[in-house]
Amino acid sequence: MVNPTSCERFGVTSTLNGSGASFSSPADDSTAAVTNPFQVSFCSSLSFKPKVDLRLRGGTRRGKFPSLTATVTPRPGQANIGKASVNLPPSIFLAQEHIGTICSRAQSAVSRCPAESIYGKARAITPLMDEPLEGPVYLRASDNKLPDLVAAISGRGIRVDVVGRIDSKLGGMRATYGVLPDAPVTKFVLTLKGGKHGLLVNSDDICKKPRATARMIGQNNSGVVLKPGVVNPACKKKGKK
Repeated sequence: MVNPTSCERFGVTSTLNGSGASFSSPADDSTAAVTNPFQVSFCSSLSFKPKVDLRLRGGTRRGKFPSLTATVTPRPGQANIGKASVNLPPSIFLAQEHIGTICSRAQSAVSRCPAESIYGKARAITPLMDEPLEGPVYLRASDNKLPDLVAAISGRGIRVDVVGRIDSKLGGMRATYGVLPDAPVTKFVLTLKGGKHGLLVNSDDICKKPRATARMIGQNNSGVVLKPGVVNPACKKKGKK
């Protein structure tokens, strides 16, 4: 067990079942619910300075479909991430022509999304488990105009759906994660496919020093705005030529 990094009020709830005079009959049994309050203090004293790294691989010219690897590295001992949004540069669009099948909510609930709805993979490393949580990244039906981007990571009987809402902000594609668990994570890596199955398309030459914007709020309500550069190794080769 580890302490939360949120000072919100929680409770430990128990349900007690009592037997009546007739032990063989459940007709006179009774149930009582008992709740004990739980809350930690001084959450605001925790620092919150996660690191975000974005890397593209593939063609750099307009109309090419690069792959994307996003790596989030929280710092040990700091507040856990509660909310996050990442705004990609305006030179990167959503390749809607590559969107095939979208997983329904019913299919997602039983982990039976069609293979055509999977566009990447995700991996989370946490000190709470000996093995990382891993799983596919797929598009799921949403109440919004665009489908949600879901990373369904699991391991040792635990499953966590990291749900991102996709929309447009400041002329670029944005993914917003509104609810994240208050659990320590050493590293989270999300990779989207490129090429003919890629979800991203270049609207301009991405070697023109594109920069993204990441806004994050910790479980202790501390906020940070990061502006990581979007790196593509092909740009360095192009510069040498």
